[in-house]
Amino acid sequence: MQSITERDKKMIVDLILDRKDGEAYEPKRFYNDCMEYGTIGHDITKAMDYKTETDVKKELCHYIINNGYSESICDYINSRNWIE
Repeated sequence: MQSITERDKKMIVDLILDRKDGEAYEPKRFYNDCMEYGTIGHDITKAMDYKTETDVKKELCHYIINNGYSESICDYINSRNWIE
């Protein structure tokens, strides 16, 4: 049986908060991590593929609000670039 790494246990919100706490951010890694969440991350990765930075921020905030996380996280999301 394979052991689950700490990164595997994290939700998308954890990835956002890790970046806020100073962890290095790599758009491709974030994208790949979101892909692993299937339909939960689909709108985020779709926005990263085909839309603008504003669209990515919109989808990230949509994820935060729809999952009951603090809306204050959206302030951080909107202060950063996610596709560069």
